[in-house]
Amino acid sequence: MTGPFLRRALHRTERIWDKTRFAVKRRTGLLGTPVVVPYRGFAGPEGVWLRGRVLEDQGVASAPHSASTLRNLWLTLKRYETDEVGGATIGWRRGEERGTLLTDEEGYFGAVLPLEPGVGEAPWLGLDLDLQDVPHHEFEPVEARAAIRVASPSARLGIISDIDDTIIETGATNFLKHWRTVVANSAHSRTAFPGVGAFYRALAEGDGGPETHPVFYVSSSPWNLYDLFERFMVLHDIPLGPILLKDFGLDAGKWLTGGHDDHKLERIGWIMAAFPALTFILIGDSGQRDAVIYEEAARRHPGRVAAVHIRDVTGGRLAAEAETALSALRETGIAVTLADTLRPAARQALEAGLIDHRQMANVEAAIAGA
Repeated sequence: MTGPFLRRALHRTERIWDKTRFAVKRRTGLLGTPVVVPYRGFAGPEGVWLRGRVLEDQGVASAPHSASTLRNLWLTLKRYETDEVGGATIGWRRGEERGTLLTDEEGYFGAVLPLEPGVGEAPWLGLDLDLQDVPHHEFEPVEARAAIRVASPSARLGIISDIDDTIIETGATNFLKHWRTVVANSAHSRTAFPGVGAFYRALAEGDGGPETHPVFYVSSSPWNLYDLFERFMVLHDIPLGPILLKDFGLDAGKWLTGGHDDHKLERIGWIMAAFPALTFILIGDSGQRDAVIYEEAARRHPGRVAAVHIRDVTGGRLAAEAETALSALRETGIAVTLADTLRPAARQALEAGLIDHRQMANVEAAIAGA
């Protein structure tokens, strides 16, 4: 009882604070310029999954790289202490199709739109967005474009990857190291694990070109870090794809209080339902519960998981439940690798015919040159 009661009390406090801060800013003329922040979505049999947010622009996403720990700490605090815009009306359109969405109290908008991708819209369908109404704000016309991942007709594979300690080195198993990395580093100063860009590019390439096979990123990190993650991927030539994160907050289901397993399993389920013709490679790390989550995902979606690759960031010391999960995956015939580099994962992909010898050599060179 104490846990739910405390969460409700904290959430009420959070809402009161937000409303009070907004009222003070409104009375003092300090309301900022609203901006539309679309997140990459994806198209499936039920329609187009669209999500984004309307915030007062604090200059965080456009801030230049800084090597200053204090500057990066300040930017991180601004990422979490967002000035969201609730009750805003967002218009969307694609050709003659159009509609509107309303932001919630945290500034989020989202829906599954009843749209079917047309011929030639793979790998990315574009949706035009515009800010049509913002209560209590004066604003100039604001437009944005949402990128929606569409499966190529020649796609046979999808990749679902964790982020922290899977593509980005964060030291998640060491609390102090992890939080210094997360809080005080910019996208430029974060470190990619050796070979991750080359391996993911190799998996993504197919008969339809370099983006034949879609890549998705599922993490329990909050949406506040979305722009940082995407900028990091661009800097390290890691294939872009929808990034499915968690809401930052204190009420049930959000980043500070919600379940890690349920969040990831639900998002993996969404992706697999959206791309029913694909089998998936699941990539994670040994620092948290990825092995357990991926074994459960394979059990819930039989025949949909081709391989599971776990990056060993714990020096071979796995939790007993992780050992059990990996053994269970192997017993079902799913390929499993566990290593501190991506070499075994790349070799398994080569043997399965998912990448070729040239791509394998690129992965090897990237790892050796790190």
